[in-house]
Amino acid sequence: MKVILHMRTIITTICLILSFALAQGQTAQGTGYGLTKDAAIEQAKRDAVEVGLGAFISSETIVTATSLSDNIYSKAQGFIKTFKIVSESQGPDGLWEITIDAEVTQMLDQVMQDEAALQTLLNAMNRPRIIFMIREENLIDNTPTDFAETKLLSMFYDKGFDVVDRQLVQALKGQQDYEQALAGNVSAAAKIASMLGAEVIVIGTAKISSGGEFYGMTSGQADINGKIVRADTGEILAVVPNAHGKKPHISPSTAGVNATNEAAGNLGTDIIRQLIEKWSTQQSNFIKVYIVLKNADFMSYITFESFLKAQTVSGIRNAYAKSLNDGVAEFEVEFEGKLQALAMGLSRTSPDGLDFKVTGLSGNRLTVEIIQ
Repeated sequence: MKVILHMRTIITTICLILSFALAQGQTAQGTGYGLTKDAAIEQAKRDAVEVGLGAFISSETIVTATSLSDNIYSKAQGFIKTFKIVSESQGPDGLWEITIDAEVTQMLDQVMQDEAALQTLLNAMNRPRIIFMIREENLIDNTPTDFAETKLLSMFYDKGFDVVDRQLVQALKGQQDYEQALAGNVSAAAKIASMLGAEVIVIGTAKISSGGEFYGMTSGQADINGKIVRADTGEILAVVPNAHGKKPHISPSTAGVNATNEAAGNLGTDIIRQLIEKWSTQQSNFIKVYIVLKNADFMSYITFESFLKAQTVSGIRNAYAKSLNDGVAEFEVEFEGKLQALAMGLSRTSPDGLDFKVTGLSGNRLTVEIIQ
């Protein structure tokens, strides 16, 4: 029993030390290799995170009559706040080797608070463009308003996100996909975003109401929900079931506006936190890529799946066959790097008896066509 307690004390101490280091941030060096310079940098960043943060360690200690077994699990979690390339070279085979010095910081809180860190993350994600579609019901003025959408747009713009001009979105008003997106249809929202060249879209509803009058003041109430969706895959990136705002004012209309701004601010902060957590995790680990294979039959479907799972292309961790319909096959791939690096790897190799070419790149979707 004393041995177990002693081991747990050591493990707890290690976790506290690593957590402190994670919160403070530290400099680490990482080295990466890739078919392209960007791919090598991405691998170097993951290496720096692992080197800089070490691991969070938990231990399950088992004592038997003949042995003492420690089962230790570790997971590096961190984010590259800033980095600089200290050396780079390209070999005769075209493979890049790059070493960076990086400042590794806490994955979520530090990025939320640091503008430079957030911009580094947005750049790493190829600066996705965002549009907003919030259906707003104003029960105080009984007129169409857009206070929540305006607040969110301003908030994301101030944070450095690339935001699509809302007038371009309004120009689609009246179209079937527009109305369905406002009603919460994820597929329709993805189509709207794609039409406007945006990678992600925030859709939601806002309700503004009065909580009653007290001593000549009106209590403005606002409730907003929202979710953010990838245009290329329909994947839901973040969900906020409800954000509430409550503000008093002598003017009922102003009370409603102030309450809406508070609720929208809470919603925006929550969405940004979820996005940072998801995107930071992808940068430190892997991204999900959806591959569409055209001109496929059953045999080429099976062959391509085996090719992906064999991890012939460097950076592929896992691959899953999803569907085959009318000559179009879909696969989901977990990839350590950016989409362009995967496309480059696929372009340079292929399984025996199956020739294909990469014909499209969009967000996290890759289109490949079998050559007949």
